[in-house]
Amino acid sequence: MVEKVLRKTKTSPHPDLNDWSRLVLERALERAGKNATETSAPLPAESRAGSLAGEFSAPRRGAEVIVFMSLSVPAAGWREWSLEATRIGAPLVLRGVTRGGLRATLKRIGTHLAEGGGTAIDPHMFRLFGIDAVPAVAVVPGGVPPCSRRGCSGDMPPPHDLVKGNVGLDAALRIVAAEGGPGRETARLHLEKLGGEHE
Repeated sequence: MVEKVLRKTKTSPHPDLNDWSRLVLERALERAGKNATETSAPLPAESRAGSLAGEFSAPRRGAEVIVFMSLSVPAAGWREWSLEATRIGAPLVLRGVTRGGLRATLKRIGTHLAEGGGTAIDPHMFRLFGIDAVPAVAVVPGGVPPCSRRGCSGDMPPPHDLVKGNVGLDAALRIVAAEGGPGRETARLHLEKLGGEHE
C-alpha cells in the first residue's frame, strides 16, 4: 500500500492526493475487516494495539537496581561493574558527558563495557536519588516511575536502599539484602541472578 501511494505521488502530484490516499487506506481497512471476520485469531495489528493499550494504561517503571558511575572510575572498575550489572540487567548511569561530547564519552568507556552491557546518561536520576559520590547502587523495589515534574525536579524518590563506594555490585547487594529496608527482598532476588549466596 505504501509503495502504491509513493508511485502515485511520483506519477501524478494531484491536488486531491490527500483524498486519494485516504480512499486507499479506507479500502485497505475494509479488506482487513472482511478478512478479520473469517478468522477467530486476532490480527497482528490488533494484538499490537492491545499490548500498546496495556503499556499506556500502566505507568512504566525502570530498572530495580541502578548503578551510578563516573568517568573518573578506573577502567578495571568499569569492567567489573559492567560485568556484574549486565548479568542482572542493571544500567550503568552517568551524570553527563565528558568535555569532548557524547562521541568522546562513548569512545572512552566503550572498551570497558561487558558484552551486551550498556550505559545511560541521565542527570535526573542523580538528582532524584541525591547521588553525590560514585560508584553508588540504588535498589528500588518495583523500579523507578516516570518523573511527575519536568526533569524530576522536586519529585520524591521511590522507596529504595542506597549503597555508596567502590565495593562492587555483589557486595552492595549483599549489604542491602542483610541490612536494607525496602530493597532487601529485591536485593536477594538479584543476588540469586548473580549466583551469590545471601544471608
